[in-house]
Amino acid sequence: VAYYVDGFSQQDPLTGISTANIANNAIQEVSIQAGAFSAEYGHVSSGVVNVITNSGSDAYHGTLELITDNTVSDSYDHNWYSGDVGGPIPGVENGTFFFSGERRYQRDRTPSSKTEEMLTEYGEPFGFDTLYSDNPQRLPDNALSGWSYQGKIDYNFTPNFKLQLTGNGSIDNWQEYRQEWLFNSEHAPRYEDQNLGFNAKITHTLNAKTFYNLSASYFVTERYRGDGVVFKDLEVYRRNFEGDTLDDGSPAWDANPEFDAGQLFWVADAEYFTGLDPVSGDSMFVYGDSYYSAYLHRKSSYWGAKGDITNQLSASSTIKFGFDFQRHTLRKFRVYDATKEIVAASVNNYGYDSVGNEYDGDDWWQKAKTPMNFGAYVQERFEWQGLIVNAGLRFDYFDYQALRVRNTARPFDPEGWLDDGIANAEQDSLAMILDRDDLEDSEKFYRVSPRLGISFPISEKTQMHINYGKFYQRPNLNNLFVNYRFFEARVDAGSYLPFPSPNLGPEKTTQYEFGATHLLGDNASVSFTAYYKDVNDLAQIYHQSPAEPTAYDFFDNTDFGTIKGLDMAFKLRRTKSVSLDLKYTLSWATGTGSYETTQYIIAWQNPTGTPRHANPLDYDQRHSILAVIDYRNGENMGPKIGDIYPLENFGINVLISAASGTAYTPMGTYNELFQGGLASTLPEGGINSGRLPWTLTIDFKAEKKFIVSGFNITPYVWVKNLLDRDNVTNVYESSGQADYIGWLESDAGQDFAATSTGTERWQLAENNPSNYSNPRQILVGLRMNF
Repeated sequence: VAYYVDGFSQQDPLTGISTANIANNAIQEVSIQAGAFSAEYGHVSSGVVNVITNSGSDAYHGTLELITDNTVSDSYDHNWYSGDVGGPIPGVENGTFFFSGERRYQRDRTPSSKTEEMLTEYGEPFGFDTLYSDNPQRLPDNALSGWSYQGKIDYNFTPNFKLQLTGNGSIDNWQEYRQEWLFNSEHAPRYEDQNLGFNAKITHTLNAKTFYNLSASYFVTERYRGDGVVFKDLEVYRRNFEGDTLDDGSPAWDANPEFDAGQLFWVADAEYFTGLDPVSGDSMFVYGDSYYSAYLHRKSSYWGAKGDITNQLSASSTIKFGFDFQRHTLRKFRVYDATKEIVAASVNNYGYDSVGNEYDGDDWWQKAKTPMNFGAYVQERFEWQGLIVNAGLRFDYFDYQALRVRNTARPFDPEGWLDDGIANAEQDSLAMILDRDDLEDSEKFYRVSPRLGISFPISEKTQMHINYGKFYQRPNLNNLFVNYRFFEARVDAGSYLPFPSPNLGPEKTTQYEFGATHLLGDNASVSFTAYYKDVNDLAQIYHQSPAEPTAYDFFDNTDFGTIKGLDMAFKLRRTKSVSLDLKYTLSWATGTGSYETTQYIIAWQNPTGTPRHANPLDYDQRHSILAVIDYRNGENMGPKIGDIYPLENFGINVLISAASGTAYTPMGTYNELFQGGLASTLPEGGINSGRLPWTLTIDFKAEKKFIVSGFNITPYVWVKNLLDRDNVTNVYESSGQADYIGWLESDAGQDFAATSTGTERWQLAENNPSNYSNPRQILVGLRMNF
């Protein structure tokens, strides 16, 4: 999915995700195009989300809004404070401005409907009833604190020549609740996401039939991830106590700098809970790392330009030409265990040096990555007697500007010197290291994608449409780039860590769509759309074996999938204060991998080939139902009592969402909390043949506007999950349940229970609140504007 704000990209090309946060009061419109989008859009295969932000106007206007859930006892401490102001620029004719800002804070950013029940009941033996007594309904150390800001200036040099300057930014500092860190939750992983974007755009109308747009943009997104307390301070992660050394005289780094006999730690591989409980003295606990050690810092930025020109050739024909260009600068610093000494095999860094400082040198193994992409398109719209044809052709050019291994079977020895039978010590030594001559420039990719959309009436009330298109997108660049010294060290050690590969080509989607819309009257319509997507060349782990010096895994274009479905909708335009949108989706998503590391264990245990049989994907969801019901009155509307309209300026909105469960693979009973027993466990059904339960959520919002001295004051109540339903988001493969595994009843579990006093702790781990979605949450808000 491509994410845009005012037409320019807001995505991290390393991961494909967007962490940009736009305040609701800054949004004028959100447009979503699913599948059948025109040749204007490239580097995307599924959908386009474009947020159009507000602009100023000829009159001054402003808004203040406050939202909180702290007015009720079941509070998760969710708070938003936002404001905006816009209008003509003082002293400047033909110019307007709009600025907005938002402050948000959430004590428990992802509340669970089972937090109090699970952590209190099963955590009571460990003092959880007092440890989190401030509010037992909140997940501990799961907070978010953030800011968003946005601005836009519009200036008309002439009625036909306009300039628009926009900027937006956000910062979110948040911590992630993880059940395995429950005894040391303050050190659970913490994140900081920063985004900043600027765009300048000119629109010039040449004549009544021709206009063009030109824009330039800059965007940067940055993420830190680290320990919840130490966070960015890499030096603090590592400690050497009293000059301890190893046998070779090197410093002995201690991964537990805050170790204390009174602390309780969780370690994922501690199946039998050796160690002593500091409270009771029972053999129950183990002491694990006190710091979250998977440190990450990444930064992606780009300079971009785009333009288009539109000309109305005739009353029935309009043609549009356009281009877009982006040049990125990508940096990454990923330490796999920050509590230990940093060596080549433990840090994947480019654009940063080996200790995390920004690096702009020319060392080929660690310099910043600078991929670029260019696209050009032509789009023709033809209209004649109700027939509408949108035909387009897009050209894309991808240049990763990276180095790739010349011979994947012999990454350090592409010439085969070790097997040439010639005793040459210098050649043999070179064949055991990776140098610049073992690499070559990555391939440049050129792709052409046609797009075609046709709609036509078959009666006065029925319209048909047909769409076809090919769509190409870059793989996530996280799967393309690597520090080559890190690559050398891990391959030499026989690592099964999948390596990024600049050999990856673009991913391809071919989509077919057919649908119809029928008017039921002046205010109502029904529609259906059937679609089929064929997805190829997706990134997936590939096991390179045989290989010298060792077999290893990297990403290759080996995955494929198929998505097909049917959308049906009913729409009622506002009639007697009521509007209704109802949508039902029936869909199937199958393929060989749900994400790029799906086949990690398969590649490790069965290196002779890759799976070619399609199965339901993890996100395959058969049924989805969505209903939006809105009741709204303006002034002097609604029932009348005497001379009063008690429900004037009153509105109610109800959002109902129901969906069948996504897929999982049923397994034989094993200790799912500690994955060591998985290798000997067999599936009890086909891959992803099991289904999570249905979910049902009803959100409700009621508001009433009052006009006081020229100000509009609107208080409202917003209830999420009105029915307080326990919706399951994850189940254990052994049981298909969210709060029960069944392992304790197995022979191995019975042996464990008979020989260990850690049963209570295991049951606490089993009852994970994160397996459930949000509970009922009641928020109140107050919006004031002029």
